[in-house]
Amino acid sequence: MSARTPSMIQAYVANSLAQAHLIKGFLDAEGIFAVVRGEHLVGLAGEIPITMDTLPSIWVGPEDRERSRRLIDEALRHPQVQDDWTCAGCGESVEGQFTECWSCGANKVGD
Repeated sequence: MSARTPSMIQAYVANSLAQAHLIKGFLDAEGIFAVVRGEHLVGLAGEIPITMDTLPSIWVGPEDRERSRRLIDEALRHPQVQDDWTCAGCGESVEGQFTECWSCGANKVGD
C-alpha cells in the first residue's frame, strides 16, 4: 500500500464499479495516483442499501483533489471514444477506454 493512502481524500463517487475503474484509469493516465474504495461492497448489492457511502468511490491525495475534480467533470461532460489498442506485453486486444491490459496488467504504451 502506498504511503499516500492514509491521507487520501474522496474525489468522486461513481455510479458503478466499472465507472470507478474507468475514472481511476483516466486519472492514472493523467499522472494522478488514485485508488478505488468500496469495491467489496458491490457484491452486497441487494443486501445493503445503495447510498453514497456504499457506492464505489475514487480517492486521491489532497494535493490532487481539485485537478482530479476538473478532469473528471470534463471527462463526464465530453466522453472521448478511444481506439482499441494492442498490448505490447502480451499482444492482446484491449478496448480503448482501458489503460491497463485485462490479460497481463501491462500499462498502455504511448498515446
